Amino acid sequence: MKNTILSEKDAKLIEKAIIKYGRILSVHDLAGIFKESYTKASAHNRIERLVRAGWLRRIKQGSYLIIDSMSARSQNDTSLYVIANSLMAESYVSLSYALNYHQMFDQYGKIITSVTVKKSKKYIFDDHVYNFAKVKKDMYFGFVEKREDGKIVKIAEAEKALIDYLYLDKSFNSASLVFEKIKDHHSELDLDKLQTYAGRSGATALRKIGFMLDALNLNSENAFNALKNKRGSSRFSADSKSFNAKWRLYYDDRIIG
Repeated sequence: MKNTILSEKDAKLIEKAIIKYGRILSVHDLAGIFKESYTKASAHNRIERLVRAGWLRRIKQGSYLIIDSMSARSQNDTSLYVIANSLMAESYVSLSYALNYHQMFDQYGKIITSVTVKKSKKYIFDDHVYNFAKVKKDMYFGFVEKREDGKIVKIAEAEKALIDYLYLDKSFNSASLVFEKIKDHHSELDLDKLQTYAGRSGATALRKIGFMLDALNLNSENAFNALKNKRGSSRFSADSKSFNAKWRLYYDDRIIG
């Protein structure tokens, strides 16, 4: 049975760690706090005891989440964005959780997708899956830094999250979702920025965005001008059969249905 009693001494050290580093911190930083009151060996032993007792939870090797309330022994009161950025520093949260942050998505799923220039990885922590999708370096842009739970986290701008959907997922469902979000939130989106970001992501993304803007009777001039000297054609998905000559794009009628 776990010892759920936190000594006054350890409680003060944990409180100090939270104040200095937040609820997620490295074992190095945690050990530094505990060495103020314990010897080096005793500090590490004490940390291991707190892990076994449930007051500290390993997020990954060398990184801990402090549980400062026995009534909330989970990450539920810790920002998922903070956890995602702690798992991989050189990354930003995108797709549904980025849109959710910008109040353009009202569902909370169990998968948090981040974009990184490091290798693709997956972590599972407290029933959530943290996916890290690798992109080339020139696709690593379009995010903002925000403070959450005392930490600076990186979150995709709404416009970049939509482009990431098209770039990372070539499925009909992804294209349909992007069209729906532009339709419902075009007044909140920066459509010039959306077209600029699409252009930085390649001709295919730009054709898709231009086509969607046209279908919604929104200004697509920037996208069209940027594609004037581009050759070839693109597809929304492998099943796309209809062809739009203006955008040189094979599309599925259901996307804009």
